Amino acid sequence: MLSGNWQLVVCGINHKTSTLDQREPLQINRNEIARANAIFGNLPGVMESAIVSTCNRIEFYFAARKSEDPLELVKIFYKNFNDYDISAAPDIFFMRKNRHTAAHLLSVAAGIESVVLGENQIMGQLKDAYTSACAVKTAGKIIHRLFHQAFRVGKQVRTDTEMGKGSCSVSSAAIELLQTKIEQMNKPSILFIGINQMIALAAAGISRLEYGQLAFANRTPQKAETFAANFDSLGYPLTYLPELIRAADIIITCTGSDEPIITGDLIDSVFQASPGKKLLIVDLAIPRDVEIEKDYNSNIEIYDLEDIKEHVKKYQQRRELAIPQAQEIIDQKLSEFNYWFEHLRYEPLYNGLGDTFEAIRQDELASLRDKLPPELRDEIEIATKALVHKLLQIKVKTSEDK
Repeated sequence: MLSGNWQLVVCGINHKTSTLDQREPLQINRNEIARANAIFGNLPGVMESAIVSTCNRIEFYFAARKSEDPLELVKIFYKNFNDYDISAAPDIFFMRKNRHTAAHLLSVAAGIESVVLGENQIMGQLKDAYTSACAVKTAGKIIHRLFHQAFRVGKQVRTDTEMGKGSCSVSSAAIELLQTKIEQMNKPSILFIGINQMIALAAAGISRLEYGQLAFANRTPQKAETFAANFDSLGYPLTYLPELIRAADIIITCTGSDEPIITGDLIDSVFQASPGKKLLIVDLAIPRDVEIEKDYNSNIEIYDLEDIKEHVKKYQQRRELAIPQAQEIIDQKLSEFNYWFEHLRYEPLYNGLGDTFEAIRQDELASLRDKLPPELRDEIEIATKALVHKLLQIKVKTSEDK
């Protein structure tokens, strides 16, 4: 373990501990992840960190003082990030520490913790999370080592076992769920809303099946047009949604919008113009893109991530058989990480010198904070923390060279 001063923690929620409704207000969109990493990584007591935010999990990986309450740090983060109070739902958060933190991330990378067992998409999501943390300089020595070990696990599990074979993403599972229904239609018109990896996977799956006409809508028309060209289709801005929905038989939507894209008013206007219309909607977004509930209209079928979660339970036997092999790989890589992790106690950064440097930094800044405008306070806070971190790294290197 680390010395008495620091601990490695993961604190978060996922599809096992929470419902879709509970995850929605905690979601961190891709365009906000850099700001989120900067806010969390610069909380007092947090030494280094990275946030993993996907449809099915929001997890905070960080090294922090042992005196800090990890859940309290997450609570402070959400208060600062979007003024949301998580106090009402503490039971949905799980926590792991030190070697158990590493074991959890390696299992996530292997696909064992996913809704769709062995899914491939999680690897890209972990790499995006790590890249974002690196970009805002919240990732340090521990996070670097931990995530790179996770990447090795993910690659080896999918190469050496059956874990990555077959439908291994939420999007492909959604297509499986739809396939029988689509085959009963006569060349249906399919509308995709949003341009992202989830939509790209779903569109590729639908396109290979050659079921019908595809159309794409996005907030940025140019992105929609460029993406649609890959499928010999047309792209539109979201302002065209009323016309596009009237023409669609199936809608697959996954945007990063904080507000519903398909509102009750929009649906009402479509069905007032076409009362006998049938519509099938797959909502892959969190927060959900569809405002209406599943029983809103008998002519509308709506599927969301909870439905996909239930669907994939039936098709996981092959990948379940690969779990023991995957676990062997995880255990081996975990042992390697833990050996390295145990030796951190001898480094100045973790044996108390970091606390001393931090106390000096706080003392020197105390007289300046009230004299500075708010925007400069944040910049100086980030810059001085980075300076302390670099000085400690020099100390570490000096100790290693002796």
